[in-house]
Amino acid sequence: MKKMELEVKILDIDKAEFITKIKSLGATLKSETKQFLYTYDLPTIYGRFIDIKTQLNDNESKIKYDTAIEKLKLLFFEVDNLLTENDKKELTRITGYDNLSCLCTNNNLINYLNDKKLVQFINKFHNNQKKWIRVRQTNDKTTIAVKHILAPNETNIQQMLETEIEVSNINEANNLLEALGFVYKSYQEKERITYSLDGYELDIDTWPGIPAYVEVEGKSENDLENILNKLGYSIEDTISCTADEIYEKYGLSMFDSREIKFENYNQSDYENKV
Repeated sequence: MKKMELEVKILDIDKAEFITKIKSLGATLKSETKQFLYTYDLPTIYGRFIDIKTQLNDNESKIKYDTAIEKLKLLFFEVDNLLTENDKKELTRITGYDNLSCLCTNNNLINYLNDKKLVQFINKFHNNQKKWIRVRQTNDKTTIAVKHILAPNETNIQQMLETEIEVSNINEANNLLEALGFVYKSYQEKERITYSLDGYELDIDTWPGIPAYVEVEGKSENDLENILNKLGYSIEDTISCTADEIYEKYGLSMFDSREIKFENYNQSDYENKV
């Protein structure tokens, strides 16, 4: 299943007070779970580019060529969502375009791909920190998802493209990814309480070592404003970022260890940092 949604978070909540408040507004409890997550990096952008370029330079197989073109479209979409304004200016000097996706339909595509300046430009992009694989177990449900944070829009609200499938269990999911050549980057635990209010889901997340926060999703900025206003907040009271960026706000890092467990953290971990 593929979906696109906007996400914002309300930080530093008092969990008990927030739950009392939303219950008074008519919210109903959907679930209370503990989640176990494994994250995996995708292969590097530059490595995938070289592989695709090699296939496209092989004119002996139409199947390989057509497949490589589709892979190139996906890769260039990914890179386009990472480009800064300076990147776009540099790319325009090299290709005449301010994005890579335009090259996919250009008759001189192969010449562009073999241009040393373009190869050097792509070589700047290695692991994409905005796109990763997540395996998550929530009670008896396990899913594999590819999470992709797209470029900020005019509202600067985080746009998340998520493609997810359900699998039988977490061990088989990890075994499958390892068989494909992936090695997990991190293991994480968190607690999530989900309430439903006026058709919206409110996720109250508790991660080890940091205060609880609420995650709200919507299909548009107006959509988010509607539910936030009902809760007594506005967009300005929220933040749009990933969990690792929230840890950084408390002077912590999710990447100091490969394992984020409740038993390894306590409340003072962030209180001593702020």
